[in-house]
Amino acid sequence: MKKVFLYLYPIKEYTEMFLLRNDKLYDEWKVKRPLPVLNSTINKRYREKGYEIVYALYPDKEIYGIELIEGDKIIYTDITFSEASAYDENGNIKNEYVPKYPSEKHLLEQIGKIEELVVGGYHAMDCVKRVAEYALKNGINALIDLDLTDYFFNVYKQKDYFKEEEYSPNRFKDYEISSNKYEKQEIKEELFNKTYSSKAYGFDIKQER
Repeated sequence: MKKVFLYLYPIKEYTEMFLLRNDKLYDEWKVKRPLPVLNSTINKRYREKGYEIVYALYPDKEIYGIELIEGDKIIYTDITFSEASAYDENGNIKNEYVPKYPSEKHLLEQIGKIEELVVGGYHAMDCVKRVAEYALKNGINALIDLDLTDYFFNVYKQKDYFKEEEYSPNRFKDYEISSNKYEKQEIKEELFNKTYSSKAYGFDIKQER
């Protein structure tokens, strides 16, 4: 059975949004630097457990923050980052910008036949969700590892929650609901269910008719 962990778009533009601008602050605040933890987690959760590791990139961007290991694979989107971005080369918002997404079909065709797919990367509620949902619709057993999406840069610091060796949807749900500031439990659960209703998140939430 071919098992794949697919990480979407580890490029500088996305990753640096979640890093401290002053690297020395990690030492001053006694916080682990995130990228070594990210690489270690991918290794322990997936590479060491027999998953093929695949990184998806835009053809006009280079991989950033990731330690490539022999056997890892890089695939490319059918559109450039310039085409996908809402900003032009001068950093200005494009006039009448309409979001353009990479083809999920094109990405998965480059991987080949898959029995099990875990998706991470940027962004949990957008591209990651779209790819995982496409896989599910096409008969692939797919799941989003929310710990290894853009949420990673917050959750990896939560010592009572984050475990490099494994991802548990149930543990994520408990963590997310307990972190919600609303006092009433039913409101917390209702908001969670609305946010994570997609089957790709793996919470088996019943859809309202």
